[in-house]
Amino acid sequence: MKLRPIDFEVDDLTLRGTVYECDGGIEKGKKYPTAVLFHGFGGNRVDYAQFIVQMAQSLSQAGLVVITYDRAGHGESDGDFFDTSVSLDVRHAIQVIRQVASLDFVDVKNLHFGGLSLGSVIASIVAAECDFMPRSLVMCSSAAVFVDEIADGKIQGMPIDDLKTKGYFDFNGMKMGPAMVEDASSIDVYARAARYSGNVLLMHGTKDFVPLSYAERYKDLFGDKARLLVREGADHGWSSVPDREFVMGNAAEFMAHCAGLR
Repeated sequence: MKLRPIDFEVDDLTLRGTVYECDGGIEKGKKYPTAVLFHGFGGNRVDYAQFIVQMAQSLSQAGLVVITYDRAGHGESDGDFFDTSVSLDVRHAIQVIRQVASLDFVDVKNLHFGGLSLGSVIASIVAAECDFMPRSLVMCSSAAVFVDEIADGKIQGMPIDDLKTKGYFDFNGMKMGPAMVEDASSIDVYARAARYSGNVLLMHGTKDFVPLSYAERYKDLFGDKARLLVREGADHGWSSVPDREFVMGNAAEFMAHCAGLR
């Protein structure tokens, strides 16, 4: 498996990423089915215990080219986590997808998106709103709960009162500003994702801190085009070897089928 760095320029920021070449490498003049992966909130293109890396590896072994990147204020990308919000990430992602589509090895008619946690929510909106609708969408541990949690004054169960007293919320050692909270009060993630009409695979664990009902609502939204796999005992990060094998195997099989590789 070959990896190469890639940069995307959005709103005067550089977002840094990685291209995972499919098995056999990328041949000049040939176009490939391509997956773009979206990491979780506060994470990066490696993500929790290599979740995004493992998914990228599984998909590249299945024959797709895979592109991952750090959103603004995350990982190695420019920007400040203080300014992060879902609407900002979606706007940037749409610009990223335009640049992905311009790459000479990308088959724009055979795009696929995948995401973990908040990344899956962002992926679902981008799939509906970007210029190039993907053939498939894989949503793992879909975290649309953030809207209701923030309305209740929390993030992942933690009170966000410090935003008023300190001017920021301490999220794992990073300062989150008010933009995330203000955005959550006005965004309807399901309504914005509703225009997506491609194939969807949802995977959710019964021990996820995000209630299963949020994935079930996506299943209802997308209807017959969507499939929901519920994994007994799996947590939000799929943090056991059997659970990882489950999610990676199903993601690769689903995307490869949708891409016409199987």
